[in-house]
Amino acid sequence: MASKLKRGLYVLVGLLAIGFGVHYAMFGSLPLGKPELLKDGDGDDVEWNEVEV
Repeated sequence: MASKLKRGLYVLVGLLAIGFGVHYAMFGSLPLGKPELLKDGDGDDVEWNEVEV
């Protein structure tokens, strides 16, 4: 029973490591912290113009 639990834990950690590696390869950063689109910054200064249809 304990060996199945250990094996499952190793598989889970391995998949997590693979996911981190793939994310790093695709985006050049680790998937930790606040998402890029939710960061406070200069991107919030966009003015919206209403268009009549």
